[in-house]
Order: sequence, then C-alpha cells, then structure tokens
Amino acid sequence: MKTHYQIGDWVQVREPDGYEPVAVSNAIFRGRRGQVTAIYPAHGYPYPYEITFGGGDQLAFSAKELTKAEAPEDEPAVSAASEVAQSEVGSPSHYTSHPSGIECIEITKHMNFPLGNAVKYLWRAGLKHPDALIDLEKAKRYIEIEIQRIQESK
Repeated sequence: MKTHYQIGDWVQVREPDGYEPVAVSNAIFRGRRGQVTAIYPAHGYPYPYEITFGGGDQLAFSAKELTKAEAPEDEPAVSAASEVAQSEVGSPSHYTSHPSGIECIEITKHMNFPLGNAVKYLWRAGLKHPDALIDLEKAKRYIEIEIQRIQESK
C-alpha cells in the first residue's frame, strides 16, 4: 500500500494490520485524527509524516500507519499548515540550528520511537515555542513511555 499525503491533509492513525509489531506510540494515538504538518524526505526517514493532533501533540508516522480522514467539524485546522514554507518541511530551523551543525533527525533516526521523540523535544526546547517547558514536558512524556516499555518487557 503506497499512500502519499500532503501538508494540510487530515489523517487518522490506523489499526495495525500485521506489517510490523504494534508500536507503543501507535497504541497511544490509534484512532486519533490529526493534520500533516511536516513531511521529511522518504530516504532514510522511517516515519516521514509529522502529524499534529488537537491539543498540540505531534508525532511522526509511516504511511502504513495512517489513512486519509475527513477534517473534523469540531476541531479547527492546524494553523497555516498548507502555507508551511518548503524549507520548513524537510529541515525546519528548530531542528537544524544546533551549534554542531548536525540535524536532529540524523541522530533520532537510529533510535526507537519514544527515545527519538524525547531527543527531538529536548533538541528543539525553546526554539519552536518560546516556552521551553512545553517541549520539555513532551520529552518527559516520551521518556516515561520508554521506561514503561522497558519495565513491561522484563
């Protein structure tokens, strides 16, 4: 199944269909609708579609984990999603401005989902939103998910 989404498309996180083990993140977001707010290059990025959900939660998914959805009537569109500049799609400044010159995705693509997301939120803390606590709380949430995953696997 090869599906391509565009920035601004509404999608829903699908039920797993046996293509891979169920990810913790898929279980958390299963059934939720969100809007595509960033698309990373397919080569080397296992989860190229960044989805923003109501309340501001963001997560990246593969095309296999998503299905097209209608825009919910009770939920406003993610602000200016269709107007995101092309340079902000593949390499947003809040992921490329590290003094090392390394882009965040070059590190996180080698991690599992919860750890990669924790690093992503730590990396951009104070850069995407003026209030760094927003991203630090999100990082904390994914660290707690990883701790739970490890504890449950023992």
